[in-house]
Amino acid sequence: MSITFRKLTEPTELQQVEALEGDVWNTEEVIPYHMTITIAKFGGLFMGAFDDDKMIGFLYSFPGYTRGEPHLCSHMLGFLPAYRKQGLGVKMKWLQREEALAMGHTKITWTYDPLETVNGILNIVKLGGIVRSYLPDCYGELDDEFNRGLPTDRFLVEWFLESHRVERLHDGSVQVPDEVKDAPEVLTYEMIDELPRPLGMRLDLQDPVLSLPVPAHFQEVKRRDMDTAIAWRKMTSELFQSYMEKGYTVTYIVRDQDVVRYVLDKQPLPAILNASSRG
Repeated sequence: MSITFRKLTEPTELQQVEALEGDVWNTEEVIPYHMTITIAKFGGLFMGAFDDDKMIGFLYSFPGYTRGEPHLCSHMLGFLPAYRKQGLGVKMKWLQREEALAMGHTKITWTYDPLETVNGILNIVKLGGIVRSYLPDCYGELDDEFNRGLPTDRFLVEWFLESHRVERLHDGSVQVPDEVKDAPEVLTYEMIDELPRPLGMRLDLQDPVLSLPVPAHFQEVKRRDMDTAIAWRKMTSELFQSYMEKGYTVTYIVRDQDVVRYVLDKQPLPAILNASSRG
């Protein structure tokens, strides 16, 4: 299997994105071709992954403007099921960075559910994105497998393309200091019937680095105990919003068997983006 990646510019390739989107997410609600080709003509960036001549993955992004700052909004990244968990998403994102820089962008943003930690590890650990904004119920009620029954809360990831933080990760150089691994936890939990269940919150901590644990396998929590899943959503929503309002930034994730721990760092943004050791 030889997978190649490239920017999509031809109308025939952009037409394939519409069909592939439906196959990736098993839905009929897809971005219509007339919008895809218009966005591509006026500043959008579409990328495809190919197994020989077959498109097996795509990435869709468009220009955005937030608080007077232009940036690229990365909206969709997906692969056919047979091609997932092979590191292809990381390769696609690094190519997106290269193309975005060539277009004059220095930052890309996108959203993801903070309780879906596989996405978090990609976005924060592997790519070097940071999170300073929490968007409660970002998309309203969604009736699909991953979102049904819960508010669609999202992190807004900011990927500073020319920062030392991102450049080090691109070069494969990351070192996590001990204070990240030993940071005080703002949420307590217990394991009952092999499920992590939240117990209590600390909203008063002021340490320079804090830790916020969430379930390592949130969809399994939802499948087995929806009330526990709702409790995780409510408590983490309050904690993330509270500490971000106090100036904390999500900068890393520490993995464990039952939970992953988001690292909250109170350093100023320039220090986070240019620190010599923190990933």
